Amino acid sequence: MVSQRDRVTDVIATSDSNRQRAVDLVAALLRDKPDLTALASPDSWSLVKATAPSLGVAALVAYAARPHVAGEERAWCDRILLQSWQRHDQSLAQLDSVVATLEGAGIPAICLKGPLLAKRHYQPWFLRKHSVDLDLAVREKDLDRACEMLAREGYVLAAPLRRTKVLSYHAMLLHSSLRRVELHFRLSSGASDIPVDDLFERAERCELPGGRETWLLSPPDELLYLVLHLTGDRFANFFHTCEVRRVWAASPVEVRRAAIQRGIEHHCVGALKIADVACRSLWGEALLPPDPLLEKTWLDRRLNEDLYKAFAGWWKPVNALSLSNRLRGRWLDFQLTDRPADAFRMAQRLALTAWFGLKGAGWRTAKIPRSAPARSKRCA
Repeated sequence: MVSQRDRVTDVIATSDSNRQRAVDLVAALLRDKPDLTALASPDSWSLVKATAPSLGVAALVAYAARPHVAGEERAWCDRILLQSWQRHDQSLAQLDSVVATLEGAGIPAICLKGPLLAKRHYQPWFLRKHSVDLDLAVREKDLDRACEMLAREGYVLAAPLRRTKVLSYHAMLLHSSLRRVELHFRLSSGASDIPVDDLFERAERCELPGGRETWLLSPPDELLYLVLHLTGDRFANFFHTCEVRRVWAASPVEVRRAAIQRGIEHHCVGALKIADVACRSLWGEALLPPDPLLEKTWLDRRLNEDLYKAFAGWWKPVNALSLSNRLRGRWLDFQLTDRPADAFRMAQRLALTAWFGLKGAGWRTAKIPRSAPARSKRCA
């Protein structure tokens, strides 16, 4: 049970100034050689503990701090790690069930992020932020049938597919007692509109703990996807920046270059550059090499630390889903576009977002505007 004192501490930790201080302390603690400044004073450590769950790095913080604390503080670390382990195992069990359901209907699916990424890039695996959802990629032609199959297992679409296919890149399915499932038919929400279909040609086989086989993105596709997920989520969760840094650093040079090349081909240079700015700002480390292949975007001068901080400060729980906040988020996305043509496509989506928002419950009887952006036939 959460005490009143813990609630007060959490409220204090979420103020903008305290949150930024906590981010700085946590970023230092999670370096390859941990900076233990966060443990230097009770106030700093209390702030880190209160903020780490909302930053998505509680297990990473607990693992880094555990050898350097004792008594109640070590007990806190152990409790966090045990909870993360249990939730990770629950995610794997549910993932196996979802894959089995789709497999039974002959629907191939690629597992994105989640517990299988944890198995490959975290030691121990449960240090990765526990998943609040399960992300899988399915071909768009299979999307309706995949949703029908999951509906038989008790999942319910969060929004009608007609609206989802126009405005989003994934279908979200909710369950009364399990994590939500997100079925991606495009790789991200940005202007690039990369469909997932040809990703299957490069996908790699992977075995779930129970022996069932499934698919993973190829390493370059996975790197690009993690960057697009980070920027598409507008840096809302500090953990995702940590994850991009971790997986990028662990990838061979040829995999990184292949990811960059695919980003160039699909006009994702702005996303790659702002992710690089984030890593430089937080850790003083470059994500991208000084590569002549990375040409300037049409708004290249805006890809700086000020824009990164605008992204990082965009998400506020109290108004995250309001129409005005969604439009402001789209404006941030707009600045990451590589070319005027990409910006125009983004502007069309801005108009559609506003249109659907204003139509509200009346969307079912309305025709989709003719300005709806055509989806690219290219894939990563």
